[in-house]
Amino acid sequence: MIFKKTISILLILLLVFSITGCTKSNKDMKQVDIEGYVTDASGVQHKIPDKEIITIASAYAVAVPFIVALNLSDNVVAINYKSIFWADNVDSLAKAGSIGRGVLDLELTAKFSPDVIIHRANDPKTVEAVKEKLDIPVIAIAAETVDEVYSTLDLIGRYCHAEHRAQEVKDWMIGKFSMIEELVSSIPDDEKLTALVFGGQIGIVAGGDMLQSWMLEHAGAICLAKEVTSNIDGDKASAWANIGTEAIFDMNPDVIFCTSSTVLGYTTDQLMSDSSWSSMQAVKDERIYQIPAKIDSWDLPGISSVIGTMWMLHTMYPNLMSSEQLQAEIDEYYMFMFSKTFEQDYLGYSV
Repeated sequence: MIFKKTISILLILLLVFSITGCTKSNKDMKQVDIEGYVTDASGVQHKIPDKEIITIASAYAVAVPFIVALNLSDNVVAINYKSIFWADNVDSLAKAGSIGRGVLDLELTAKFSPDVIIHRANDPKTVEAVKEKLDIPVIAIAAETVDEVYSTLDLIGRYCHAEHRAQEVKDWMIGKFSMIEELVSSIPDDEKLTALVFGGQIGIVAGGDMLQSWMLEHAGAICLAKEVTSNIDGDKASAWANIGTEAIFDMNPDVIFCTSSTVLGYTTDQLMSDSSWSSMQAVKDERIYQIPAKIDSWDLPGISSVIGTMWMLHTMYPNLMSSEQLQAEIDEYYMFMFSKTFEQDYLGYSV
């Protein structure tokens, strides 16, 4: 009897360990693609289509620069671009339809019937709705860190048969960030400026889990919001953190950058002229700037974060990157992305 009980206990333990092992294995599988499949940012595996040209639709503006960078614009049937810049300079995007702006319209999606939809990973309800009602694959992406930007390039590149271009774009970004890192390494720690990136409203900042904060640090600043995480009404669709003006005054940054990835509910001039802000170091030194550019945001998660980081570096430490050097890098970026350059006045920036 004792022997049988022992065997039973061992079998139960074996079953528990087996289940635990399977769970861990499934979790690990989310991180590793298998042959012929890709794993998206939500951990879902998708079979790579055999067809050579895969039609694409997206209501997510962040997807646009990835599609353009991977030379997949001609595959787009419906898109949401954040500014007219994309339609002005990519003919196929100008001709594409729409399946919504941020929020995906299922009826329109059915009408266009794309081979794949690219959507944000933090909207599982929409992903599930498309799967249930339309049976169209949804590739979920996230791009709040540079590693996620690289993963997104790999993901879309593999799924849409643009692996070579994805590697080319990654190599270009890695090379540029390595160059920036080498320049920044010459700044003594005690000479680094402290900084914050403001969001669309006063009191809202980029937390340490956002790409803008990564850009700050890699441009040679000390990010004062490094330990801050998103907390806007529990809305995981937005990573911006509402810490309030009192916390910002306590941080007292040397430099304030304001995002160009969304419409601002204030202006840099208003901050500079507001007497209640006069004691802040960034105001005293007149170091409040809006990140370029007016029609092509350089801090929108994606490839343009390279020149956004360079611009931050130039703005804080012009001795490390001159105006001429920055302009040359900006021109190289647009040649790499669009095979042409643009005037400063058109993009809405100056160096």
